[in-house]
Amino acid sequence: MRASSSSMQEIFRGMQFPMRKEQIVEHARKQNASSDVIEDLQMIPDREYESADSVMRAMETASQTAGGQGVGGKSQGFGGTGTGGSGGGGASTGGSSQSFGGRGGK
Repeated sequence: MRASSSSMQEIFRGMQFPMRKEQIVEHARKQNASSDVIEDLQMIPDREYESADSVMRAMETASQTAGGQGVGGKSQGFGGTGTGGSGGGGASTGGSSQSFGGRGGK
């Protein structure tokens, strides 16, 4: 999540929950929210939210999911010829992916 909590609190001020995602995004636009705030809000699931806290939780979850697409993840591959199995570093989704080995030796 790129938007700060304080900027989000300003946006949520005056909102009457429950609200749907489209209403929340529209309200943020009317409040002249930054592009980061708008982009973060657009990542949340399309549903009805009961409170500002539920929106914040959805934003955190959405940013963690987006973070798994190469942002914050780590992938390493060590290969070559020698003993061990075959492999190389795979794609990472939020964590680490390591593979050691290469082609089996004699």
